[in-house]
Amino acid sequence: MTSNQAAIAAVEPLGTMTKLSPFVFFYEPTSAKSSTGNNTLAPKLILVAAWMDARDVHIAKYITRYQTLYPSSTILLVKFVLKQIIWESEAVKLVQPAVSYLQAQVNSGHLAASPGKPEMLVHVFSNGGIASTKHLFDLYRQNTGRAFPLHATVYDSCPGLYDFRGAYEASMAGVKGFWRWIMAPIIFLLDVCLWVNAVVLRRPYSLLVNADFHNNPKQVRQTNRSYIFGKKDQMVNWKHIELHAKEAEANRFNVRLELFPNGSHVTHVRVNETRYWLIVRETWEKARRN
Repeated sequence: MTSNQAAIAAVEPLGTMTKLSPFVFFYEPTSAKSSTGNNTLAPKLILVAAWMDARDVHIAKYITRYQTLYPSSTILLVKFVLKQIIWESEAVKLVQPAVSYLQAQVNSGHLAASPGKPEMLVHVFSNGGIASTKHLFDLYRQNTGRAFPLHATVYDSCPGLYDFRGAYEASMAGVKGFWRWIMAPIIFLLDVCLWVNAVVLRRPYSLLVNADFHNNPKQVRQTNRSYIFGKKDQMVNWKHIELHAKEAEANRFNVRLELFPNGSHVTHVRVNETRYWLIVRETWEKARRN
């Protein structure tokens, strides 16, 4: 990251990115950056699927690190907000700009439609990122008639299945000040409905559907994946992540599990930043060797 980029980010956290919509941003490096170094070793595009109601200042820490780690890579950011849980049609609509951008990248030749080796690294945060990527992959197939291109994935604090406390904490995490008094009973009642649907009636629910989607090799074309998770996560049960990884292996996905014993929800990078980014780099390096 250049000093100029750092100055911009200090004033506006996502100021180095171009806004396609309130929920989708992209960053394209300058021609000078894209022409230096061994670009064949870097992802052509990094897709960051943020956690629900993530603040820009927090997302920006990952964006700026990626700009430093892979200066020649394009970065596409997709946000997730609470209303996307309530209205699935809204969730699909909000990822449309990201799908259009990816299609343009393929049409321009920057990305291959069916690459022999992965050109994309996908970084998924929490169940919000799981949902965003599920809708994005679905819409990409609907628009193009093809599966989302081959890629490697890092799953941070996800996916999780239904848990009453975890669902409530996750939904309330982005609600601040006076609005907490307004939203608390509404979210509580919503969680009760989810509990009845998931536990009492045992019907398929969004968290389960989204988690199953990511373990379906017909829907998700991956070279390899890494799960980063922690035992102190109050929103996603770490045992759910281990279960998902076990099911992924049964479906012949290439899996790596990285447990941060003291890590809490989407804060594992704070526990050990060096280890965290080493996992990211090694995930991508393994993808390129496959």
